[in-house]
Amino acid sequence: MFRAKGFMNSSGPRPGRPRDPDSDRRIHDAVLVLLRERGPLAVTVESVASTSGVAKTTIYRRFADRQALLEATLRAAVAVPEDPPDVPPREKLRWAMDLTWRQMGDVLGRGGLAAVVGDLDPDFTALFRSVLTPSAEVLVRLVREDVVAGELRADLDADAAVSLLVGAYLGELLRRGEVAPTFAERCLDLVWRAMSPLPPGRA
Repeated sequence: MFRAKGFMNSSGPRPGRPRDPDSDRRIHDAVLVLLRERGPLAVTVESVASTSGVAKTTIYRRFADRQALLEATLRAAVAVPEDPPDVPPREKLRWAMDLTWRQMGDVLGRGGLAAVVGDLDPDFTALFRSVLTPSAEVLVRLVREDVVAGELRADLDADAAVSLLVGAYLGELLRRGEVAPTFAERCLDLVWRAMSPLPPGRA
């Protein structure tokens, strides 16, 4: 499974009244709504206050600026990879692929993805890459382990295979405007044929 982190200010708790979990939740949800619908440049303390109904003074007590707000939200929303389930190689790969795709869709949405692809906010692009990297590295590690175990073709380029699997989400979104629930399985079916060991005599 993946374990989500808590929604915390990177500077740590400050003295005073206990934090209101409901305010934290509303701030978190507002940032994600703005990010998915309009991209990271739409996330400001003012817009989050308006969307969440939480006072700007309350937000500023928790976060120094919009960058700190975005970072705390992303690190809370993006799951932390744990060990994969004990299932056959193809199912493990689908498990990690689903988690990575879900983070792109549920956390970034169209607004965030457009900003990352166009590098509209370089600081945000770097931030998202840093929080997405652990999930992508799980995919790479699973592929490499199965290559060593003989479950996948010996000459498989794990990094290239993962880039194809992750990039397929972006390609489908650009072409059709949405990614159907069945697309992940169709994509993996296609790529899996190239990843599987070659028949005897063709190695």
